[in-house]
Amino acid sequence: MGDQAGSDDALIEQQILEIIATEGNIDRARLTPNATFDSLELQSIDVVMILMALEEKFAVYVPVDGEIADAKDLRGFVENIASRILESRKQSAA
Repeated sequence: MGDQAGSDDALIEQQILEIIATEGNIDRARLTPNATFDSLELQSIDVVMILMALEEKFAVYVPVDGEIADAKDLRGFVENIASRILESRKQSAA
């Protein structure tokens, strides 16, 4: 079961990165864990579009506050979104 959860995490993270690349019009190769929105030249509107696409794809609400706003790099952003998606799925399954 642990292996399944790990592969789910990896799949979700890859899907999140694909959405960031598509919505932000960024070369996928630039999406490294230490990249920041500034280094990727993402504007506020780009981030809003990314969040809307993530909400639509994963049917999860992602507020732009707290941990999302405080994410210092892409790793923190993706991990936070992924944990929200997984938590939402757990609640839906319960």
